[in-house]
Parts: sequence; C-alpha cells; structure tokens
Amino acid sequence: MGVFEGVLYPNEIFASLYNLIISVQCFADNIAGTNSKLVDMARTDGGLYGDQKVYIATDALYSNPWGADAEAENLLEVNRPKDPEPQYIRLDVFRQIRVTVDNYLSKRSWGDEGSFSLFMSVILGWLNDTKRIYDSTTYNVFFGTRETDVGRQIQEVALTTPNGEEANRMNAQKIAQKIADLIVEMEDVSRDFNDYGFIRSYDKESIKIVWNSRWVNQITKVDVPSLYHKDIFEDMSLSLPAKYFGAISDAATTVSSNDGTYRAAREFFDSNGNHYFAGEELKDGEYAEGDVYQTDENIICKIVIKLPPYMSAFQVGTSFFNARALNENHYITFGHNSLEHLKNYPFITVKANITDPAQATDPAQAGT
Repeated sequence: MGVFEGVLYPNEIFASLYNLIISVQCFADNIAGTNSKLVDMARTDGGLYGDQKVYIATDALYSNPWGADAEAENLLEVNRPKDPEPQYIRLDVFRQIRVTVDNYLSKRSWGDEGSFSLFMSVILGWLNDTKRIYDSTTYNVFFGTRETDVGRQIQEVALTTPNGEEANRMNAQKIAQKIADLIVEMEDVSRDFNDYGFIRSYDKESIKIVWNSRWVNQITKVDVPSLYHKDIFEDMSLSLPAKYFGAISDAATTVSSNDGTYRAAREFFDSNGNHYFAGEELKDGEYAEGDVYQTDENIICKIVIKLPPYMSAFQVGTSFFNARALNENHYITFGHNSLEHLKNYPFITVKANITDPAQATDPAQAGT
C-alpha cells in the first residue's frame, strides 16, 4: 500500500460508512547489534576528575665495554636513560542526544494507553540505542581508516586477481604466510613496529588481528576448505564490515555518483541537512576536509597489541518538563577522548597488492 496518507476507506456495503483502522503497531526491534565488539574491548576508565591519561614509553639501555680497575675513575660518570616519550590521551569530545515527547496531544493518535506507552518506550529507547550506534560506528571508522607508516607498519602481500580455485587457494596461502612471517618478526626484538622506534618484542598471545570481512568471507568460505595448513585462520573472530576500511580525505571532497566508496568519517549533518553516522554512504555533494573517507577493499587486516583506548568521561541521562508547552525534553550527555592509537604499540595495516596475471609481463608477477 505504501505510505499511509491519513484517509479511511469507504465500506464495501454501506458507502456512507468508513472502515476503521484495526491497529497501529510501532516496531520495537530496531537495533539488535552495532558491531560493537571492538569498542567494547577498547573501553577504559575515564571519570569526572581530570581529563587526561598519560602513557609513557621508554627505550632499552645499552651495554659498554668494561675496563676492570680502569673503571674506578669513571665512578661518578652520569648515565641517564634516553628521555621517555609521553602520549597524552584527552577527554575532550562532548556530545548530547536529545528528544522531545509529550503525554497529551500525542495520545490522540493512539487508541489506548498500552499502544501509546509502547510507542513512547520505543522513542525514549532510541536515546540509548543512538549512543550505542555512535560509539561503535565512530570507533570502527577510526580503527579501519587509521594508518601509520613509521617503521614497517604498512605491509603489502602480492596477490593475483582471483580467477579460479587454484588462484584463490594460492592467495590464501600467501596471506597466511605473510601473517605468519609478521608474527615471527613481532616476537623478535626490533624497532620496526612502533611509532617511537623503541626496541620492542611482543608475545604471540597478545597479538590481535582485526580482519576485513571481505577477506574473512573469501578465505573462510572459498579458500580455507582447500588448504592443508589452516592454523593462521583458526581465529578470525575479530572482524569489521568491509565498509569501515579505507582512508580519510585530507582535503575538501566532491562526491558525485557515489557507488558506496565515499562514506562519512564522523557523525555530522551536511549542508543540505542530511544526517550521517560514521560509516554511512554519502549523498552527492561537497564535503569539508576530514568528513569523508574512501573505502579500500585491498586492506586485508589490521594487527595490533593494544586497541586504541576509548575513555568515557561520563554519561548522564536527564529530562526537563516544560509546564507551559506540556512536553518533556530528554537528554543523554556524554564525553569521550579524541581517538588515537597508542604509539608504543604496533598498528600494522596489511594490504593486498593485486596483479592481473593476464596483464603481467614479469613471470614472477603472473605467479609462475
């Protein structure tokens, strides 16, 4: 029938009478999940007192030749360690979710108290559901678009365009080898996998791989059944939908004929009044620097040790009754930190460098 136009239809027998509306139902099962696994794992304490957490990174010391008795004259030599690197994570983002309801004129659209109460509970329930949506989409877009090129934190794996079972299997094996090699390198002592260039090594058990769902589905549904060595793919429980992986534009962006690759980098309203949560597909138009990211299906996964922290300053629900207008304003006010990855830990992006074997002139590129 489409959109209800506010009319009743004449009775089929008595033309002077109109058929009544049987019932009006408000859907209450709107938000089952929000892909909040990452942000839930990243939550850390904040609070009302203070506004910053400081993470201090230090580097290794070094050894020196020892000269036995000759060392006596160096007894008072001062050997300070290298200056530590502090990183400040600040609670500086504050937002509010608002809705106005009433218990008088709105009731005239409903036939009984029970139906109206259900409708009101759904509307007020959107306060918390909207907060859940904000948290998960904001964090997921940040995580999927964040990159650091310090050291060796951008990694590429050479793949061929999937064109059959053998090519799919070879791609999966190359990804497995790349991840396995990276894990071995991360367990070793090196300066390659943190933004400070400090010497580090990491426990295999603490390494978290967050997969792009596009690659998860291809590997688990197409490639893995034909692989003999599947151990790298045994735990692919941490993944995000492919739409969250990409790169944020560092300039004003014109979106035209959007095919789904241009998405909102944060929650905002555009110049035409259209509202977007982070990760939503943008309508055609002009967008400011930092508002847009372009998806990149070649990002296979992100590899981290510690998830970027998501601190909560507070979350308060309040309401106000307007005695003159007989309506109620309801609010949820909350705060969190500006999102940053922890520079002391790896934030590795693994990308596919895909070559079409039919166009390759180098036999090595063709996979032969």
